[in-house]
Amino acid sequence: MKPFYLIVALCFVIESAWCQVYSEPFRPQFHFSPKSGWIGDPTGAIKYDNNYRLFWWGQAISQDLVYWDELGWAMRGDDGSFAYFTGSVVVDPENTAGFNSNDTAMVAVYTMHNHSTGNQSQGISYSTDYNKFDYYPGNPVLDVNSTEFRDPQVFWHEPTQKWVMLITKSLDRTIEFYSSDDLKSWTYLSTFGPMGARKEVWEVPDLIQLPLDGDQGNLKWVLICGMGPNKTQYYVGDFDGIRFTADEITAKYLSEGYATDGIIFEDFENGYGSWNIQGEAFGSEPASGKLPDQMPVSGYFGDHLVNSYLGGDVSTGTLTSPEFTIEYPYINFLISGGNHTNGTELVLLVDGNTVKRTTGNNSEQLRLMSWDVRAYQSKTAKIVIRDSETGGWGHINVDNIEFSNINRKTEREHAYWQEWGHDYYAAKTFRNFDQDGDERVVQIAWMNNWTYANKIKTDWGNSTCHSLPRELSLHSSDEQGYILKQRPIPELQKLRLEASEVSNIELDGTMQITDFQPRRNTYELKAVFEYDKESDVDLGLKLVANGYLGLKIGLDLANSQVYVDRTAANGIVPPSGFSEKSIAPIVISEDSLITFHVFIDQLSVEVFVNDGTFVFSELIFPNEASRGIEIYSNHGSFILKSLQAWELKSIWGVEPVVLNVNELKDTIIYPNPIRMGQTLTLDNIGSNQDYVIQLLTIGGKKVMENDLNAGSRKTFEVDQPPGIYILKFTGAKGSFEKKLIIQ
Repeated sequence: MKPFYLIVALCFVIESAWCQVYSEPFRPQFHFSPKSGWIGDPTGAIKYDNNYRLFWWGQAISQDLVYWDELGWAMRGDDGSFAYFTGSVVVDPENTAGFNSNDTAMVAVYTMHNHSTGNQSQGISYSTDYNKFDYYPGNPVLDVNSTEFRDPQVFWHEPTQKWVMLITKSLDRTIEFYSSDDLKSWTYLSTFGPMGARKEVWEVPDLIQLPLDGDQGNLKWVLICGMGPNKTQYYVGDFDGIRFTADEITAKYLSEGYATDGIIFEDFENGYGSWNIQGEAFGSEPASGKLPDQMPVSGYFGDHLVNSYLGGDVSTGTLTSPEFTIEYPYINFLISGGNHTNGTELVLLVDGNTVKRTTGNNSEQLRLMSWDVRAYQSKTAKIVIRDSETGGWGHINVDNIEFSNINRKTEREHAYWQEWGHDYYAAKTFRNFDQDGDERVVQIAWMNNWTYANKIKTDWGNSTCHSLPRELSLHSSDEQGYILKQRPIPELQKLRLEASEVSNIELDGTMQITDFQPRRNTYELKAVFEYDKESDVDLGLKLVANGYLGLKIGLDLANSQVYVDRTAANGIVPPSGFSEKSIAPIVISEDSLITFHVFIDQLSVEVFVNDGTFVFSELIFPNEASRGIEIYSNHGSFILKSLQAWELKSIWGVEPVVLNVNELKDTIIYPNPIRMGQTLTLDNIGSNQDYVIQLLTIGGKKVMENDLNAGSRKTFEVDQPPGIYILKFTGAKGSFEKKLIIQ
């Protein structure tokens, strides 16, 4: 039997409602999750009649985006032939659809996934009580006879006085636009894409307006697109009611790349130059995209790239650069093709010896990779592009070899990425139908990843939760043109308990933070670090820490990266495919400061770096006993300028119960069924007496023993089958016993 934990509640009957619901192991306490069952993409996120509403097609309602009431399944009246997939909800005050009675109708627009054929068409349902939605008998309202046509987002476009729908053709990596007068009949308008990243299928689009740099006179349209299984990219441009067009800045960034701080060693736009060609695979000049019989190739810059598919996978050869002296710390490049070490690879030779090599990843979409070559600076080198593989994926694609001061490695395609973690998907913004002057744009997403979503088992269902609501803002960037920042909504601050603060700690090594000791892993933390930007320091926070276990959130200055590393954050064995470390390239700031704003909620962490410039959302599964907080540094020192931390209240009213040992003697805690998966927290703070704690069977057999020192608090892990037990406390002044029932 795997370990489980106990919460001892000082009550006559622990079988109260909160003990049964929302107190399960790993249950989020300030993120929305359903009482039971599956929760997937957030759908129909709207504000109307002073309430925020959220569907999946269960539904929940909130007045502040913090506290939620679940209302149950929304849809009725269908024939059972299809599954409700992602969509949107609109309010129809002008009765364009004809569903209004005495009340304004809400209309849900969604994908109908046919169980038998897999066909994906779009249907509508309507509601005037804002609770149950009646199926429209004229469905589907849009059907293009496709199995990959889904996730409609609908909004009213005031300039054209039309309803507008954007929807993905998933395998085509395109977004189609339609318009309607009545939500029932739809007319095709235009298609956007493919553009930007396209390795994974496109899903769950959204289109919003944001002021650039806070200037309400300079509104930009932002098109957001999910990429299964877990990524979200965006584009900035214009929408005229018919088509979305990426603007010049966006198009240039996606097609030509970033603003380089070094030099482009080779972009292959003017032939191979003085590179030496051997064999037949590379031909006499670079390719202009895909070659005959090859799948589409994307992610390269400009018009040309190296592509060794000439003649198919059977052709072989090498392409060798002229000699150069390594002067910059990093060599960045774009690469795809076959994953064959010694077969299809990019190789760095220093003084004739192979010191670095990178293969493709069995795709035609080039991704950003990098070599750290600081150890070889001032040495003579060559780069070799090799194709000696004649089997499947026996070719390689390479472009834009750059010598740089910045490590641009993302292991992703070049795109505008909204999120850098593994678990923020199907993001949707709340549409404000109240028009109450609140012009902010708030987004929420599914905290999960299709790589392992169906393998995650929680006590309330086969899924997790939705993310924290986030305010979006668009900013100019010298590096990439635009940055879409995300910040947690300020309403979350109402959950804060008493603040704990420390400041001005200089550290070279590791230090435990003892001023803040959360009673459970439901807290908010904001830390500001100052560092020497000329150093190679690796610094950060280690949270949910317990010995070697812990979640690392840090800045790796040597590699110009921020990261969240959940490799050792899980007290259970995570499902297969559960990725571990997330990275994002960062340009080191002139003020030598970095800020981490962190929310920990039982099974999740959300990290907002430098005011939301980078955001990481990750699932974690730490033991309840793993609640330590540490700061650390490697390869140098730093100053912790400030650290603020707050325990956060449960939106479900579930309080962390801490048992005060000094009050136990006169307290009745029996009968008290304790469920598997809960926590026994014993508080000896304020006491001058040490205790030995023993858990005994009803027959007197000792099954657990631990120390509880004066002035300390401990969480005890128990691994015992259900039954009646004795909890025995022995101190210098005597002993006492309490009965426990383990279910």
